[in-house]
Amino acid sequence: MLRNMEAEQQRRAQESERHKEAEAKRMNLKVQQLAKEQRQCRKALQQAYCELNRRIAEHKCERRHVGKAELTLQAIQDAEAQVDRLRQEAQKAEETLATARLELREQTQEGGRGSRGQAQGRARSGVGPCGRPHPYVPTGEEEAPGMKCQVTELHDVLMKDVGDRIRADGRWPLIIDPSGQAATFLRYQDTNYLDTVNPEHMRPERIRLALLGALRYGKPLVFDLREVDLFPVVQQQLEAVQLGLAQELLSCRLLEQDRYGGQRLSSCRSCSRCKYSCPAAFSARPQ
Repeated sequence: MLRNMEAEQQRRAQESERHKEAEAKRMNLKVQQLAKEQRQCRKALQQAYCELNRRIAEHKCERRHVGKAELTLQAIQDAEAQVDRLRQEAQKAEETLATARLELREQTQEGGRGSRGQAQGRARSGVGPCGRPHPYVPTGEEEAPGMKCQVTELHDVLMKDVGDRIRADGRWPLIIDPSGQAATFLRYQDTNYLDTVNPEHMRPERIRLALLGALRYGKPLVFDLREVDLFPVVQQQLEAVQLGLAQELLSCRLLEQDRYGGQRLSSCRSCSRCKYSCPAAFSARPQ
């Protein structure tokens, strides 16, 4: 009887594994199909923009003739309506593709939970207790918390937060990537990037401006810790900007109160020394 029970357990495990593989294959095919549809939508939108520019050029040539000018103007309006429709379709296709990729990542993570190692060129997103980043990188024998994703998927996971996973968690994300590709990606995105091993980047005034810009414009503030646990240094420099700032930032209390709108961060330096210190001057900068 014991052998029969073991055989039944093995059969069920194999059946579950086959079901997971079939589901993963189905999701892969779905993502590929959605990616193809997204490319088609982008191509159609590009062609619509070309058609709109052609109609505008025709109108400039025929605007001296009243009758023809009215016809070309109507053609421009029709082309604009077509561009708007295709733009909405392309945006919807992009959102659908991002959601499908999120489902595939989560399904792959559940199926591969407990496996060894972390592939080169992959990144993990997570945080430690109380917002404190984990002071270690997984050695391959332990499973780190958070979500595992390809570096090419960081835009959806981190910048766009597809599925609102970061918002629902309520803590700041931590990216662990031994390959260093994630840091390169973030450096060339529209972020306020600070290299913690660069003394110039760790100056309190530089940090203050980066944080103030992130709060004002919603730009991600990135601290690149490199291969060294320099988080205590980051906390120390945040405290140099304003006493208690590190804990307020990590606990997100800084976002709950308008402490940066011309009160503390903005007023800790005079306008003569920093053009960003005055809220009016800062808001006047082009977005």
